[in-house]
Amino acid sequence: MKTLPTILLFVIGINLAGQGIHPSDWGLKSFRIEDPELGEIHYYVTEKGADQDKPILFMVSGTRGLPTMLVVHAGEQFVQLGTVPPDQISYFAGTFHVAFLGKAGTPFCDTLVADEINPMKNLEEYMPSEAYIRNCGMEWEVAASIRVIDALLEQLPNSGKKVIALGISEGGQLVPRLARECDRVTHLVGLATTGLNQFYSSIINRRMDAAAGEMTHREAQEAIDSLFMVYRRIYADPASTEKWYYGHPYKRWGSYCSDIPLEHLVQLEIPILYVKGTADRNSPVLQSDYIMLEFIRLGKDNLTYLTLPGVDHWLGESVKKEGKREHISHRGEVFDAIMNWAISN
Repeated sequence: MKTLPTILLFVIGINLAGQGIHPSDWGLKSFRIEDPELGEIHYYVTEKGADQDKPILFMVSGTRGLPTMLVVHAGEQFVQLGTVPPDQISYFAGTFHVAFLGKAGTPFCDTLVADEINPMKNLEEYMPSEAYIRNCGMEWEVAASIRVIDALLEQLPNSGKKVIALGISEGGQLVPRLARECDRVTHLVGLATTGLNQFYSSIINRRMDAAAGEMTHREAQEAIDSLFMVYRRIYADPASTEKWYYGHPYKRWGSYCSDIPLEHLVQLEIPILYVKGTADRNSPVLQSDYIMLEFIRLGKDNLTYLTLPGVDHWLGESVKKEGKREHISHRGEVFDAIMNWAISN
């Protein structure tokens, strides 16, 4: 199995003090749906103001078959790795009923015993459940999300029937299709995500590296030719759960990379917000630029496109001050922008 690309992990919260291993520790209540075709569906909803009349914010993160919290033990050391951003949940919980779907066959919290504490390596070492591997395509998650949204509209006070689907990283590739198939979704937000074929991101990055002089154009072409060979193999066997590439079975790649978000986006008439950092290599901004261009070409005005110069996939910016590199987080700024947009649209 090859290295897990960070494009699939928007935020990894590393917590040595203890975020909590139960949904209630995160201010969440867990629910379960037993579906005859989809199997067990687990979802989580913020408890804060659960009896208040508020819109629903349905979050979709890109975290492959990982639990919301992974506790890694290495000898006497341990670390907690949160794969759904807790600061985002808490920020929006006062204004919205925040909810998200658990991955197929995956508990809220799980434990991994490792040789060393190395977060990225530890996440790679975690083996998804058999249920996740069987259902790792976009189809299960879209269908399960629709069941959850229907349940949320029945159980939560939401007189305006406002449902905002917020897709983060890989989740941003899924929510356009979700909105097409679920007319209960009234607003769509794509955060640090792409809009074209996900495979195209790696090709863009090789071309950009060559243009920046970080590799020769010949080296970039050789790398791209190698990518094309891999992609050809995946598209030739897109339903395989035995063959893997970059931490996923071919089935997952065959599903996500056969569904082009832009094709769904241009068919939607609901308000759409895209938020992109221009220094995001995981989801290159060139893809989002093309989405904006296509909306302009079609004369559609339901897309708001917010770009953040110099900001990366994790909503951070590296700046040089007095000869030293400093990291500046733009998470609060982004959350504010999403909040203001969602309230005013």
